[in-house]
Amino acid sequence: MYTPRHFAMPAELQQAILAAPGVGDLITHSSEGLSATHLPYLFDPAMGEHGSLVLHVARPNQQWREAPDGEALFIITTASEKKKKHWYPSAVESGKYVPTWDYVTLHLYGRLTVHDDLVWTTSAVERLMARHETRIGLTDMPADYLGGQLRAIVGLQLQVTRIEAKAKLSQNRTPEDVRGVIGGLDEVGAAPMSALVEHYALPAAERRAALIADVAARHRPGPDSLGGGREIGMATPSPGS
Repeated sequence: MYTPRHFAMPAELQQAILAAPGVGDLITHSSEGLSATHLPYLFDPAMGEHGSLVLHVARPNQQWREAPDGEALFIITTASEKKKKHWYPSAVESGKYVPTWDYVTLHLYGRLTVHDDLVWTTSAVERLMARHETRIGLTDMPADYLGGQLRAIVGLQLQVTRIEAKAKLSQNRTPEDVRGVIGGLDEVGAAPMSALVEHYALPAAERRAALIADVAARHRPGPDSLGGGREIGMATPSPGS
């Protein structure tokens, strides 16, 4: 994933996303071509060197039967919002504006393992329900119903080998523009994205602006560089010397 340095996701945000309930897209490639399924996930940092995603799919879903060629990919996008021109004071003043979105996304690559095993699948579903549900557990279901539901799914484990994480939150704009984005997001009811921009992008924009101002100050011409003066103590060379 193309990720400019200023859009690199902070480690604390990456960890918070993986620890929270969520859904993503499992993408694999096999001799049958590309396959994708939208799935809830649970990230277990203790399963493997870089952690694993615990997943399950419906048994009729052919994706689990198709052996992946190489890595599998799981994409998590937690927030995205289109920005509007009038949110940017600089764009309103200059007329210079390119339509774009802000978003937060994780790409997890790894090796996919199929667990067509009732014990593993039952444990996976218990853990997923504990993360995603708050009022119901497996023991609340009739045994015959539960058995049929568990036999109708197949467990999957994506053992993560690398993670690419991007938080495009207007960090490359001026502080005034970032404040405009925060206000605009609040206006359209996008409170979660507004909070992310305020927490991560605004400090980054302020640091960037301060750095630019400091560099400009260091390179600003001084009074002696304007001409018309002569440094004290420097002798004027005489003709022929």
